Amino acid sequence: MPPYAPLSVEIVNGPDRVLVQVSGELDCDTGPDLFAALAPLAHRYVEVDFSQVPFMDSTGLSLLLSQRRASRRAGGDLSLLRCSPPVRRVLDVTRTFAHLTAPCDTASDPTGPDPF
Repeated sequence: MPPYAPLSVEIVNGPDRVLVQVSGELDCDTGPDLFAALAPLAHRYVEVDFSQVPFMDSTGLSLLLSQRRASRRAGGDLSLLRCSPPVRRVLDVTRTFAHLTAPCDTASDPTGPDPF
């Protein structure tokens, strides 16, 4: 079994978007760390790079769905970029890939119904 990869979050502020680069495993132990990084950015357009996330469980998926919903209510949005193959598999199996990877600027009306 490969060694546990602790979560690391790097925030890169841009003029109209924020890039959040995540590496390490996203699970019930590390989810609060990602939430702490994403929650203050809810009013911004946030793109989250998951290319270096080798594992994500249902806690991570729930966090992403709830944070996207919170961001849209706050006037921002959240979108995943470059998902690693294990993360892509979780999103495909749960049929959330299209929802969580939709570009921020084409998101539907934040006051409308959320499919998740």
